[in-house]
Amino acid sequence: MTQQQWDLIGYGVWALIIWVTIKQFLQTKRPISGSGLRLLFGDWLMFVSLPWIVYCMESRATWEQIISTIGIGIVLAIPYILTTNFRITPTRAIIFKSNILFYLFLFGFPYLRYTIRDHVFHTYPILTANHRPDIELMLAMYIAVLVTYTFVWRLNMYLKYKQTVKMVQRIKSESKLNRFEYLPTSNHK
Repeated sequence: MTQQQWDLIGYGVWALIIWVTIKQFLQTKRPISGSGLRLLFGDWLMFVSLPWIVYCMESRATWEQIISTIGIGIVLAIPYILTTNFRITPTRAIIFKSNILFYLFLFGFPYLRYTIRDHVFHTYPILTANHRPDIELMLAMYIAVLVTYTFVWRLNMYLKYKQTVKMVQRIKSESKLNRFEYLPTSNHK
C-alpha cells in the first residue's frame, strides 16, 4: 500500500473517533434509563474491528507489544473513569454529572492523538527504501488502544450507573416508607 492509502485509512479512523466523541458528548446531555447496556455497548461499531485486530496482533505482534497496547489503553481510560459520574435529579432521573475535565478529555484526547500521530509520521517518514515497518500491525495496535480504553471506560461507567440505580431504588423505597409514617391518624373517641 502507498502512503496515501494508509493516510486514507488513518483519516477513516479519525472520522470514527470524531463520530464516537460527538456521540458520547450527546449522550451526556440526556437522562439515562433502562438496564445500562447501552452505556456498556454504546460504541458497538468499534468492536467490528476486533477480528482484524486479533488476527494482526496474534500473527505478528510480540507479547510485549500486546501487553503494552492493552496497558496503554487501560492507562488512557483512567482520566475518563475519574471524571465520569452520575447524579440524580429531583425527579429521580439519572444523568451525567457535568465535569469540565471530562469534556476536556473527551474532546482533547482525540485531537492530541491525531496531532501526535500526524507529527510522528510526517517528521519520521515510516516508508523509506531502507525501512518498511508493518504498518498494518501499527494501525491494529492504534485501534486496539482505542477499543481497549473505550471498553474499560464504558465498563466502569456501566458499573457506576448500576450503583446509582440501586441508590435511586433505595431512595424510592425509603420515600414510600416515610410517606406511611407521616400519614395523619384519626383519633377515635
